[in-house]
Amino acid sequence: MVDWDLVERRRSKGWDWARIASDEKVGFQADEGAGDPGRALRALYYQRRSKAKRRSSTDEGGEGDKAEEPKRHSRLAVAGYVLAPAFAIWFLLALAFPSPVGTFVPAIPWIALLLAAAGFLLAFGLLRSLERWNLPLRNATIVGVALGLVLTGAITVAAIAAGCPTLSNATSAAPVGWQKASNPMWTIGGEPALFFYGSVACPYCSASSWAVVKALQQFGTVSGIQYDRSSTTDVYPGTPEIILATLSVQSQYVAFHVAESTNDNQISSPATSSCIDQAYVSTYDSGGGIPFVAAGGIYVHTNTLVSPGQLRVDPANANSAPLTAAQVQSQVDSANGPAWNAMAAQVYMLEAMIVKLNHGLPTSVANDANVQQYLNQLG
Repeated sequence: MVDWDLVERRRSKGWDWARIASDEKVGFQADEGAGDPGRALRALYYQRRSKAKRRSSTDEGGEGDKAEEPKRHSRLAVAGYVLAPAFAIWFLLALAFPSPVGTFVPAIPWIALLLAAAGFLLAFGLLRSLERWNLPLRNATIVGVALGLVLTGAITVAAIAAGCPTLSNATSAAPVGWQKASNPMWTIGGEPALFFYGSVACPYCSASSWAVVKALQQFGTVSGIQYDRSSTTDVYPGTPEIILATLSVQSQYVAFHVAESTNDNQISSPATSSCIDQAYVSTYDSGGGIPFVAAGGIYVHTNTLVSPGQLRVDPANANSAPLTAAQVQSQVDSANGPAWNAMAAQVYMLEAMIVKLNHGLPTSVANDANVQQYLNQLG
């Protein structure tokens, strides 16, 4: 009995009819007097194909639908061969160059999800298709590769035209959990930018807010201070905080820039206000952790600066009541107490980075022995 599926596969690979007819796996035996086996197999093949077409045109209901199934699934395979390489190229380039390629649509998780969907479509189409690699499918793959290159090229051009920076995703270790990247300095109004990305409801953002504000106060006037607390239904409930979104900072040494969700009952990542903000988030915080802090676009820190567990009545007991905002502020003002001790290193590190970005200014901060310690480590 002839294995017609195998015949189709041999034909898709370019075998001639004589070679297919001689293949024992195909199972074709020509009748005596039929002449050349290749011609006999070809005649039988087209005769069978003609009968199938006639049945398809005359049968009603399910038979006609079944005859069309291989074609439909073949079209799914073609779509998969186009989309899978297109999304694969986009994903790899966005992963390697998160800004500008992955600025608008980050590689993780969004492009990765599109790639997974395309892979599923390709696998499903191939499982139900008789042909897995023929000229149309090869052409579809070529189209997919070209589409991926054109797509990523267009996104890159659009990102650069919109002013998105080209950032390096390679970083080296800096003190107290920070990372250093080889980027040009991010400035706003000519001053190094200090960017904070977080949520009021997040206890880690809440605890970190104290270190950020204390450091900023050394470089100018900070106004608009409002106190709040993190979500009371999350870990470290009710952690006291300063709302960073309401701050106004007047300084010739630093420009404070914040993206912060202000709903104190629901933790959520905030919307970014420009592709510049998004570029830093996509490049260095692709996992979506908050808070995320960037100093001058060169120093970056993902996740908490200060442990929220240290801002409680009993720091050894995470379930103990949180300190009040007034109690934390008192410790910060006096630079004494468990809450202050928990944030002091990050305060001095923030000050050292801002001084470094200002080439040693202001000297009043640079000469502080605690700041000097971290300046020496920054090199």
